[in-house]
Amino acid sequence: MQTKTVYKSPLIIIIGWLCLLLPQSFGSSVQNGSSPEELVCRMEPGYDIEIINITFGTTVRSYQPQIKCYLLIPPEDQDPESLAAVIDARLDVQYCGVNYYLVAPEPFQRSQPFLDNQGIGDLETQLAATTLDLVVAQEISIGLDVSVAILDGGIDFDHPEFVAKSGGVYSGWDFIDNDSIAFDEPGGSCSGHGTFVAGIVKLVAPAANIYAYRVLDTTGEGDGYNIAAAVLKAIDDGCKAINISFGMIGENVALDDALKYARDNDVLVIAAAGNDSTDSNLIFPFPASRYYCIAVAALDSLNYRADFSNFGVKVNVCAPGTWIYAPYIDTLYGWWNGTSFATPFVTGLAALIYSINQDIEWDDIYNIINQTATSVDSLNPGIEGLLGNGLINPVDALEMAGSQHIPGDANHDDVVNLLDIIYIISYMYREGPAPIPLASADADGSGNITILDMTYLIRYLYRDGPPPVAL
Repeated sequence: MQTKTVYKSPLIIIIGWLCLLLPQSFGSSVQNGSSPEELVCRMEPGYDIEIINITFGTTVRSYQPQIKCYLLIPPEDQDPESLAAVIDARLDVQYCGVNYYLVAPEPFQRSQPFLDNQGIGDLETQLAATTLDLVVAQEISIGLDVSVAILDGGIDFDHPEFVAKSGGVYSGWDFIDNDSIAFDEPGGSCSGHGTFVAGIVKLVAPAANIYAYRVLDTTGEGDGYNIAAAVLKAIDDGCKAINISFGMIGENVALDDALKYARDNDVLVIAAAGNDSTDSNLIFPFPASRYYCIAVAALDSLNYRADFSNFGVKVNVCAPGTWIYAPYIDTLYGWWNGTSFATPFVTGLAALIYSINQDIEWDDIYNIINQTATSVDSLNPGIEGLLGNGLINPVDALEMAGSQHIPGDANHDDVVNLLDIIYIISYMYREGPAPIPLASADADGSGNITILDMTYLIRYLYRDGPPPVAL
């Protein structure tokens, strides 16, 4: 998110103050729930939050130093949205908004799992696993020594499926009950959701370490500030991939900053595209809408778009999302549909990639997952180009991640020639695919890909210049 311009129209300030004089119901959100007594606020550099507290009677409940974001409690007699508008209009404030809720799309739309009471399902041989050729992929990597964060409704740590796997399943933090045990609690429409998501990650990357951060209650709701705090804690805990199988319409500024912080720290965030069956950018859920997340749509067993799945230009890749079989709470297993359950297939793939190349940079793992996906446009007439790069391909992604690159070989064909110059031009000026790794196009070793790299390659190929630099 770009920093807000310091200049703010006097009209905006006047409107904000007028909002405080209107009835309390004015300005209430019809799209998102919000924590009724909380604001998120970030000051411009050099300004102290105390000026806001003194002027408006707010108090600080919490602070996230990594993203310099405050959680404020407004006075009881003030409408939070109206007060937020006034504070946001100030010159010394970067942003201020209500602490909106995010929701898990399956519980929110009352999609329920079908429990496997007869024990007839099989985790490793289900169609989703064979479609993605996980047996072959796991001959290359099983996710060893990689930690993955599941931000959701908690995990049932005692489920036999997790006990049987080599990688551990651990509690990061319960941001709902504010304690150390992020357990998947029974009794609500979101119960089992986090356990199910974690089970899919384990299906793909059985040796990965899973950390649970409970940010959704049993109804499937959680506020953005707590979710931002969970993202930051997951990064501090060493997680390399973060699964977010929920979203909202609009934006939560605290979470947005936390997601940027993850990207800057080479942590990949994978988010569900949502279950509204639409390609409208107006209701495409945050945070999947952000370029620094991988947005995942769902396909059915024939690789058609699942009838519930969102699609559109913001989708990056797809994964199986119908009749997925995974562990549920207690000792149960079940089948469930949703983009929530397509998303952890991609998160598991990220764990496999990180395991064979733990120093991989964010740009490279992002590009590998996107560029190795298999197009499904021919199977989905009428929505060509709206299912991203297509179905993820774990085997191809791992082979690309593990291959050695030749300096200057931008198009990855094992030779440096004119085609690499053309490839770099296409990438820089025609929205062409990115070199993998990006360092392969950094011919002059400057740390940046610029027109100077093309000049360097021309001199090398045609003017007896020095060879591309091996970083």
